[in-house]
Amino acid sequence: ASVWCTKCDVALCTDHIAGHMMSGQGPSSHAIIGLSERDQSTDAQQGNSSPLCGEHNRPLEYFCKACGVCICGHCVAIGRHRGHTQIVTVHEVSDELQAEVQTKSKKIKDVTLPRAQRALEKVKKVTSELTTRADQVQAEIRAASRLAVAAIQTCEQEKLQEVDDIRVVRLKTLDRQREELRQHTAALEGVVAFSEQLAERRRFGSLSHNSIQHCEVNIVGVLTAVKERADVLDKVKFLETPDHHPHLVFSSTSEAEMMQKASELLGTVVSCEATAAQSCIEGNRHKHTKPGQSVVFSVIAKDRQGKTQRRGGDSIRVTWSRLPAADMAAPAVEVRDKGDGHYDIVCSPSRTGDYEAEVFINGEKLATTFVVGCCVLDDLQEKWFEFDSTECQARLTISSDKQTVTCNEQVYSWSSVLASRGARHGQHTWKVKIRKNQRMNILVGVAEKPGLTAKSKNHKSAYCWYGNNGSKFVLGKGSKSISKFQVNDILQFDLDCDKHTLQITNLRLRETAKIDNLPAAELFPFFSLCNEQEAISLEW
Repeated sequence: ASVWCTKCDVALCTDHIAGHMMSGQGPSSHAIIGLSERDQSTDAQQGNSSPLCGEHNRPLEYFCKACGVCICGHCVAIGRHRGHTQIVTVHEVSDELQAEVQTKSKKIKDVTLPRAQRALEKVKKVTSELTTRADQVQAEIRAASRLAVAAIQTCEQEKLQEVDDIRVVRLKTLDRQREELRQHTAALEGVVAFSEQLAERRRFGSLSHNSIQHCEVNIVGVLTAVKERADVLDKVKFLETPDHHPHLVFSSTSEAEMMQKASELLGTVVSCEATAAQSCIEGNRHKHTKPGQSVVFSVIAKDRQGKTQRRGGDSIRVTWSRLPAADMAAPAVEVRDKGDGHYDIVCSPSRTGDYEAEVFINGEKLATTFVVGCCVLDDLQEKWFEFDSTECQARLTISSDKQTVTCNEQVYSWSSVLASRGARHGQHTWKVKIRKNQRMNILVGVAEKPGLTAKSKNHKSAYCWYGNNGSKFVLGKGSKSISKFQVNDILQFDLDCDKHTLQITNLRLRETAKIDNLPAAELFPFFSLCNEQEAISLEW
């Protein structure tokens, strides 16, 4: 088809145009146009026509802002949008939307787009840097690997040379000993042969009577010399050499240590000269520290003659034989080789209590051990609390240094005072000394500050011990615990807020008792007196 009849609304080809024009009422009833012209006309008509309302089939001339849709006049007058106040014409809303679009477009152009472009450039830069750095790191790894291999090979040669040096020295010593033994053996054999020959000649009379008479003095001299020589040779001590002796030991490191320390990949060569029987721990074997702080012990490696080694390389191992609690992990230990036969053992206990360790050198245990006394976070030399005058009842008097409290009146009722500081976490220690007493009506322990008032600062609100008979009181409920307190007794309290326990130790009697299941709250050291002139003080 090449043409279109607008009257009949049909497409025609060239062969049927003449017949179509003669049909109907003749040519006047038809209008023929080209197909291209017909397509242009259709597009123009569609562009000029307004969209229609789907409900009323009328042009969409208005816009409801409340609903966000275009509507017709019937929708405004009688339809669903009747009564809506935010009704504007399509032209008005178009202008508003155009302004908003321009504003947003400007913001995007001025702010968002540059930000996105910068982010994109940053991502590209980071990607490029990452790729470059990854290549560099791979190159560094390869270079480090080559250096490590070279270092291992060098270290291998050094270790092999060490073995050769030790072997040469030892072989020279053995050669010298062998030569001395050979010469000594030959001398012994000569003495034996000469003695036997001389005895044989005299027995069978190889010498004439006159010759014997003439040489008697000489023979006696010869025999005396042979006897002395035999005595000397017989007294020579031989080197006692065991049937099986390792001579050399190669102390190889574990696979994990090889991965961590390239310098120790091949371990060390030990000539087995250091011995635990002569080696020792230098200086004080009993030291104190705080949880988390390091303490250092020094070990001196000595040979069998008691001489200090001039070089390092010995195998030093530490095992803990005593810990504050059986269920706790052993503290980490670091051994530092000083290279001159001295080794530093560094440990950092994490909890309070006593630790004891054994030291092994080249697999042999030292005769002595070392002990670490781990003090509390607040060291005993530090006054981490004092008596609190604001939490002290009237019948008690606190000294000017706030380290001693005394009862002033005899009224047979308890008067209490709290410490200036409490504890919620960690381990804490303090000591109390009994200064004066009448009936030892003294209570000492811990209490919750909110649980105490001016009228209830007594054992019914605390976790404490009663000095009159050593009973343990848990919120007023007593039970036999330790011996009665005496004047000048020093009581040590160990509070473990993490395990919720309080332990008392009478240092005079070495008696210990414990209160378990303390509340998970801030606890304050608690002190309560009853009789006149009773007094206690803090000891640091």
